[in-house]
Amino acid sequence: MNPALIAVFLVAAQASSGHYALAALRPSESSESLATYRAAAPASAVAIPIPQLPQKIGTAIGAVEELGPVITAESAVVIDGASGAVLFGKRPYTVRPLASITKLIGALTVVRDGPDFTALIEVIPNDIPEEGHTILRPGDTVTIADLLTAMLVRSDNGAARALVRGHEALEGVFPEIAERVARSVGAPTVRFKDPAGLSPENVGTAIDAARVLRAALEDQAIATRLRMDRATIDAHQPQRRALSVVTTNRLLRDGVAHAFRITGGKTGYLDESGYNLALAVERGGHEVIVVILGSTSDDDRFRDARVLADWTFKNYEW
Repeated sequence: MNPALIAVFLVAAQASSGHYALAALRPSESSESLATYRAAAPASAVAIPIPQLPQKIGTAIGAVEELGPVITAESAVVIDGASGAVLFGKRPYTVRPLASITKLIGALTVVRDGPDFTALIEVIPNDIPEEGHTILRPGDTVTIADLLTAMLVRSDNGAARALVRGHEALEGVFPEIAERVARSVGAPTVRFKDPAGLSPENVGTAIDAARVLRAALEDQAIATRLRMDRATIDAHQPQRRALSVVTTNRLLRDGVAHAFRITGGKTGYLDESGYNLALAVERGGHEVIVVILGSTSDDDRFRDARVLADWTFKNYEW
């Protein structure tokens, strides 16, 4: 393919199965300050350089995928990490609750403002959600770096709330700025209510989630944490407490051998959303991003992701 600057949008017709193959997505834009997002207009289509697209084995680019792998997820997508091309889709444009996948945008929004990662934030009672799932206590003082770790590795709701609430640039404007950050990485239908993802009104599509994870992996501070199976953070009250955080991503945590290398991921669950997973995997130097929204069980979301990753690497060549 000519490497010159081009705009590509190859959309496959939707088959009766609801599965798609190959459409190019807009890559994430470079990081900007939160002041830029406050003033920015919604992102519009622009000419973009597109890397070499993966080729469906035995099929022309843009062909319809009549049959695909069987998965339990209500919505799913696989995109090429380099080009953003859609390699598989099952209702990829359906808007659904994102649950804790929302935390990826919260992390991007904070990190893009260039915070001092050693700065301390004191946890307050309002940071501790009624729904729980936090190892923090009111009065704990924790660094921004450790809050980010707890938020992304353990999916800690208290850490997500404290991180955003304690970041002055986001005070009172987080949903608006987070949505602008989402638009800047090509996720225009994302809507936010809270940084922890506890509200079912935190919504987006599978393609939105894939683009968000793709952008998150471009930031070293976030990407490093999305690859951790466990970590230790410090909380002071005033004595130091060393707190262990373990990933919610079983494909990382359990150390099971796979036919691919996991390069990052984020889980999510609400009663309203079902079991969600955004996962990046690599094989042979090629990375793909798999998003599962609305699987029927914890086991099924990881099985669905493995099935789609294996299917993609077997059916595409680069």
